[in-house]
Amino acid sequence: MTIKVRIDPRDNCIADMVCVSLCGDVFEMSDVDGKSQIIAKWRPDPNDINHGEVPDDFQDCVDAAAKSCPTQIIHYEGPNGSY
Repeated sequence: MTIKVRIDPRDNCIADMVCVSLCGDVFEMSDVDGKSQIIAKWRPDPNDINHGEVPDDFQDCVDAAAKSCPTQIIHYEGPNGSY
C-alpha cells in the first residue's frame, strides 16, 4: 500500500527543514526556492514537487513531519489514517 503525501500550500513553507530532519527519505529542500518538496522518485508526476506516493513503511516519519511542521502544510492519506 502507499501513502499519498502533499505539501499544500507550499508557498507557506518557511524552510525550517523539520520535515527533512524527521523524514529525509521523503522530503528535501528545493535548490530553486529553498522550500520543501517531495523527493523526485516519489512523485507520480515528475514536475509536481508538491505531491508524492510513498510506501507505507514511511508512515511514521511522514506522520512526524506533518505533525511537526510549524506551518501545518504537510498532509497525507494512508492505510493507517490521514492528517
